[in-house]
Amino acid sequence: MDKNFPKEILFQSIEERINYFKNKSVAHPTLVNAYTDLMDKIEVADNGKVLLVYGPSGVGKSTLFKKVKNEFLGRYHEEMIKDKGLIPVLAVEAFANEDGKFDWINFYTEALEELKDILIDEKRLPLNELGLEVSNNPNEKTKRKLRKSLENAIKCRKVKVILIDEAQHMTKVGSSKGLRNHMDAIKSLASKFGVPIILFGTYELLSFRNINGQLGRRTKDIHFPRYNSENKDEIDAFKNVLWFFQKAFPLHQEPNLIDEWKYFYKHTIGCIGTLRDWLYDTFHYKMKFNEDTKTLMVNDFKKFEPTIDQAYIMALEITTGENNLTVKRDEKEGKLEAWLNLDQEDEEEKPKKNTNKRPGERKPKRDKTGTDF
Repeated sequence: MDKNFPKEILFQSIEERINYFKNKSVAHPTLVNAYTDLMDKIEVADNGKVLLVYGPSGVGKSTLFKKVKNEFLGRYHEEMIKDKGLIPVLAVEAFANEDGKFDWINFYTEALEELKDILIDEKRLPLNELGLEVSNNPNEKTKRKLRKSLENAIKCRKVKVILIDEAQHMTKVGSSKGLRNHMDAIKSLASKFGVPIILFGTYELLSFRNINGQLGRRTKDIHFPRYNSENKDEIDAFKNVLWFFQKAFPLHQEPNLIDEWKYFYKHTIGCIGTLRDWLYDTFHYKMKFNEDTKTLMVNDFKKFEPTIDQAYIMALEITTGENNLTVKRDEKEGKLEAWLNLDQEDEEEKPKKNTNKRPGERKPKRDKTGTDF
């Protein structure tokens, strides 16, 4: 059988074979569609636009994140050679704090480090000169200093796009007001420098979009779905992905995964990112444990399989998110049409009944004839 890897890799070191599979990815339909949709919307994004890329945990958003980052690095490669200070893409991850709440200070610091800003811990900002209210809270002062420094760094580095991975952590606040403030801060950065900001995260990002009408108007959605078992075409696509990875293992004998596709689907709920991590962990362990491994059996994957409990929780979270997009959207659409009277015939267009008829005058009606005139 044809293998999906160079034959010479079989004679390389174990580490090289492991790294080869680690870096293997497949351009499957939902990934390609999400990437195309996102890039199209980035190209026409106006100042202040925020794009939300959401989908299930483990669907492959981090792969999409890296793909977009590499696209911009490649697009501006020649300019970066001429201008050593140019950093066209700011790509950062939004981390969750120990208390479960998002911390802007940590975020600004990470972003400044990504832009290779210097003396981050020594930032000073003349708040009074900027006309800003000086807070007695030292954390607020630090936050304002770092934000201003980030604004300057984005301008000096000529950033074209800002990518934020795991952005659902930015929704971790104590109130709806805090959530609105977070989105306002993101939008102001996008607006001030004329660069789009793309948030990658789970369905929790929908809370950003649904804060109010104004914020919803200035955001664009990109849905990155899983493969749904209720759709035959999507199941076929999942099988093709599994077949691709089956042939990509740098092993002497190709394993047979495709015949057990239901097993792999059940534990991943159709999420390719989860599947890929599972396959890699298994291959990595087997090669480290036994360098003479010739192939993989289904039982080899049991050690690192997502548990049924984990799969159940994943399925629950996924279906909840999907329902928020479909069922609730349909309900809202129906209510919207009712509010706008779009589901009723315009009263002015209805023919008015003639109540001023003379005695003996018949009601107007079409006479039956052999043919229409």
